[in-house]
Amino acid sequence: MITPRVCRRGFALGAVLWLLTVCTVLATAVALRGRSAYEATRNRANAERAYWIVEGCVAQLREVLDTTLASAPPNALATVWRTLDAAIAPSLASQPGCRATLEAVGSRIDVNTASDTLLRKYFSVTESSSAADALTDAIIDWRDADDLPRPSGAESAWYTANKRPAPRNDALASVQELTLVRGFEARPDLTAYLSVDPARICLTTAPAAVLAALPGFTVDAVNQMLTDRANGVWIADLNALRGRMNAVSSDSILAHFQELSFITTVDPDGWILTVTASAGSPAISATTEVRLDRYASRLIVARRRTQ
Repeated sequence: MITPRVCRRGFALGAVLWLLTVCTVLATAVALRGRSAYEATRNRANAERAYWIVEGCVAQLREVLDTTLASAPPNALATVWRTLDAAIAPSLASQPGCRATLEAVGSRIDVNTASDTLLRKYFSVTESSSAADALTDAIIDWRDADDLPRPSGAESAWYTANKRPAPRNDALASVQELTLVRGFEARPDLTAYLSVDPARICLTTAPAAVLAALPGFTVDAVNQMLTDRANGVWIADLNALRGRMNAVSSDSILAHFQELSFITTVDPDGWILTVTASAGSPAISATTEVRLDRYASRLIVARRRTQ
């Protein structure tokens, strides 16, 4: 038989169990909050450490670059500038705790200024003609100011219908933004040689995929350029380049000479030094990207970006 005393004892026991449960939950929450605060503090500390490791490597490499350029004889300055990455390759590879690369400005295509002809030719290397048209029009629709879709493009109506962010209708802020453009989803291969850095394409440093996209450049012209580069033969200008081509390639370049003279150069407009370092476990990374331009035999920082 259940008596009042038994009820009171059961109630008391239930209250104790409830209180214990509440205390356990609160203690767990406090512990988790404390752990989260600890992890956040630790991550901030590791991010700070990674940043200073990167800055140390950037400073060392800046000194190597400055010395390399300043010590070049006047008659060899242009050659040293064109091959700066090769000249400091051992220093790039030997930075303790850092991963460093040096890439000539103009080794990629600036998607914000590239013409539809150049973009279409670039995409046509790996994509069908219709796919190249669609990719080209999608980029231009994304960056142009109007809301009128090109024949194979897409403007805000398409993005809204597909529940995606609307086009910027302005210059892209980064290459990563291309993942928002129709046709570029999960296609990093399409953006390997694209950039948002304003620069002329450098004939003496650009890879084959970029050279092949230039209007008027034939397969033979690209192959000749790569062969000359490997043999240390440096061209002075487009006319000198034409002189080293067969008649068909020379005439093709001549037909696009005016456009090519505006969008290409034989000397890099600058160099981009990128340094990455990690600290802690799990690792927290920091990256600094510095654009270095040349003033006579000196380097000046034109842009710095840290993330």
